[in-house]
Amino acid sequence: MPPGGEAISNGDSFIMAKVVLIGLEQAAAGQISRALAVDSHQIEHQTQNVVIRELLDADIVFAGGEPNYYMSLLRRVREARPSLPFVVVTRMPETKEWLDALEAGATDYCAAPIDTRQLHWLMETALPHPRFAAA
Repeated sequence: MPPGGEAISNGDSFIMAKVVLIGLEQAAAGQISRALAVDSHQIEHQTQNVVIRELLDADIVFAGGEPNYYMSLLRRVREARPSLPFVVVTRMPETKEWLDALEAGATDYCAAPIDTRQLHWLMETALPHPRFAAA
């Protein structure tokens, strides 16, 4: 299996993507977990003390917390695995932080609470095109 596992299409949505949530407030983490579990994504919660090698098999990372934390994590992830989709989740969206995160290599930046449609759109656009399983 390639790094990050395999995202497989069931026609309308991806299934079995490994989603890692790091440093998110409990409400945001719960919302994302519930929305993505419906589509059979594997959800893994990590503390802010995560070791980068623990992220290398993820398909997508959603990170929150203070800007200095997620920016540091983003830089370390980009060094280790530049193509890993990395979405910053914040409760207080600020234009400067949004631009800084995107310039540092974030795939996207969104504010909690996250609309379920927005979350599905993020997953579909951030993950590579699916591979179809052999019958």
